[in-house]
Amino acid sequence: MKKSILLLASLAFFLITESTFAQRVPGSPRATVKQMIGNTTMEIDYGRPSLAGRDVNKLIRDNRGSEVWRTGANTSTSITFDKDVTFAGQSLKAGSYSLWTIPGDTEWTIVVNTVTGTWGTEYGKKVPKDSDVFRAKVPVTKTSASVETFTINMTDFDNKKKDNANLELAWGNLSVKIPIKVTN
Repeated sequence: MKKSILLLASLAFFLITESTFAQRVPGSPRATVKQMIGNTTMEIDYGRPSLAGRDVNKLIRDNRGSEVWRTGANTSTSITFDKDVTFAGQSLKAGSYSLWTIPGDTEWTIVVNTVTGTWGTEYGKKVPKDSDVFRAKVPVTKTSASVETFTINMTDFDNKKKDNANLELAWGNLSVKIPIKVTN
């Protein structure tokens, strides 16, 4: 009898533990970038899908047109500024926003929306288009190096004025640089 109870308890513990760990492993890991540009803090939180043998150009091509991409994986990408900035050539008030993109052959449309914290496929549903702060176009370039796992990073800092940089989206052989300008 004691062996049966011990066996059942061990089996229950195994099943609960296995289920708990299985739920904690995301499809794509999350990353957070926190960076100062002049006296302004920018923070971005996003999911990092990997190519895993897929062709980024096909992934992007399949998404061309009017399809809005979550700009990462899983939960929508969020971007926060602690002061007003110019982002993609547009004025943006301090605060938190979701960041979406519409990929194209030569340029991408950057979409900044006020709704944050939703699943990344909810644009147009739980994330209404009329919550867009703005849309702006930026060029996309092809690179010689390939980035396996989608990466968002700060690049091209102005070391003299310290008032601007680029937010770079890099995946496969594609690079999209979104200019950021701050007031010091």
